[in-house]
Amino acid sequence: MQLWVVAIGAAVAEFWWVAPAAVGAGAVSVLGVRRGRTTRARRLGLTAAQRELQQARSEAVGARAAARVAQAELVRAEAERAAGRARPEDVRAARRALETAQRAKAAATATIRVARARVGAERAAVPARGTDPKHLPLARLMAAHDAIAARWMEYETDAARRLAFPAMSDVRVPATAEFLRLEGAARELRPASPTAKLTPEQFTAYRSAVDEVGRAFAAAEQEAWRRAGHRPDDAPADGPAAPVWTVIAGEAIARSVDGITRAAEGAASALDAYRSRRGGRDDRPRT
Repeated sequence: MQLWVVAIGAAVAEFWWVAPAAVGAGAVSVLGVRRGRTTRARRLGLTAAQRELQQARSEAVGARAAARVAQAELVRAEAERAAGRARPEDVRAARRALETAQRAKAAATATIRVARARVGAERAAVPARGTDPKHLPLARLMAAHDAIAARWMEYETDAARRLAFPAMSDVRVPATAEFLRLEGAARELRPASPTAKLTPEQFTAYRSAVDEVGRAFAAAEQEAWRRAGHRPDDAPADGPAAPVWTVIAGEAIARSVDGITRAAEGAASALDAYRSRRGGRDDRPRT
């Protein structure tokens, strides 16, 4: 019995470090996972932009190859036409195909330039370690989305703006309808919270949707200003613009009052004309 006690004591003395080391390893593992998540969140925008650049380069390779094929097809069609084995329509069709391929090639090249610029911008915008979560790429993107929605809601909730620019609430206006459609699509891609885990592809899709919403809102706003009789470039930028809205709303109210006055005057004139035709008789029922 004493030999077992001695053996156990020796084992404990020999391997006393195992349990603390295991606990320490577990703590380091958890810390590493959290740090990895934080790093991915900080670099999400950059990672998405880099993936986008890779995709653009791949598509450009295909576009260049398609342009070379179209060029060869045109040369072949012209040779066949010279030999009398092709019609002029075949040559024209091959030329149109080449023009289409060349435009696609130019667009792919431009897309690469845009993707490179985005990579540079995202690399410069990567927040430092320990940055407030509200400054992480996803949080910034969601804040930009919210800002667009807030600008549109001002046209819905501000009485002066709603009166001055009814087109911003009218779904029959094509620009407004397009904005609302794209806003709905962006909402479907919007994550549940700024701390949600997104893949670079999901982030890119949501960012593209928000960009489209921003452009559509600008177009709808310009159209609303145009319909209100103002120059689209007079639309105020972000920030308070109470004096502007007051003036425009006053003009809209004046036009409405003037219209009501003219309508009342017209109705009175029609009534007088009717009575004169009736010989001035009073047609009211007698009691």
